[in-house]
Amino acid sequence: MRGMVMASESAALGEYLRARRDVCQPEEVGLTRESGRRVPGLRRDEVAILANISAEYYLRLEQGRGARPSDQVLQALGRALNLDAESHEYLFKLASGQHTQPSLPAQDSADRIAQILSQWTHTPAYVSDSNRDIVAANPLATVLGHGGLSAGRNVVTDLFNDRMKIQLAEWEPMTRSALASLRRDADPFSPRLKEIVDELSGDEDFVRMWSRYDVSGAEDARISMQIEGVGRISIDLQNLAVRSMPGYLLTVLSAPPQSIAARVFGSLQRSLETSE
Repeated sequence: MRGMVMASESAALGEYLRARRDVCQPEEVGLTRESGRRVPGLRRDEVAILANISAEYYLRLEQGRGARPSDQVLQALGRALNLDAESHEYLFKLASGQHTQPSLPAQDSADRIAQILSQWTHTPAYVSDSNRDIVAANPLATVLGHGGLSAGRNVVTDLFNDRMKIQLAEWEPMTRSALASLRRDADPFSPRLKEIVDELSGDEDFVRMWSRYDVSGAEDARISMQIEGVGRISIDLQNLAVRSMPGYLLTVLSAPPQSIAARVFGSLQRSLETSE
């Protein structure tokens, strides 16, 4: 059983190295781009030279063969591929095979979070786990997201519906950041992550973005959303770690006072109060 896990880990490491080699450009690592270049990023031999390892050894790593690379080799590969801090950390996580799925929050913590969210009546907010499954949301988030930001839904899969692709002006960068944080935080071998990937594998945009193996992106952002009957509004999105629930994120959507977005939030909240 352990041998099967190791083989899976080696294959995942090889896929990551190939993906990051494809997106790393020669100019980013001090190389000159010659005419007639046929690869989208770096060649294998260039990575091997930059990392000061043999081309044969690097080929074995990409093919998922051989033992775990030493920390020195991983550090060298990270520099050769111009990885940032989070991407470098992910490289070590894949190589180590030490992946831990955040445990379910204690019931009192989950109840307390849900209670707090229900009292936030002026701004949408929700809590999601490392797979971006929403575990708690306040009514305003549920209404604003047309149900896509309610407990039991998944933030990432909801981004790939046609409505979100049309409504969000920054759909591409926001979705790429969401996928990057999903890959960074989720256990790469978890059944739930596989379910999400399988569900979205028929979407060409998902396949294109996921194949890049990005693991770092903006945590906070300002998004523009098209609201029917209102027009385009701007919303600030912030992601905050929940200390009592390791691996979980609190996402808050806010708007400056007197802004169009704030008035939309107020109108939605009054509708919720009227319907109660």
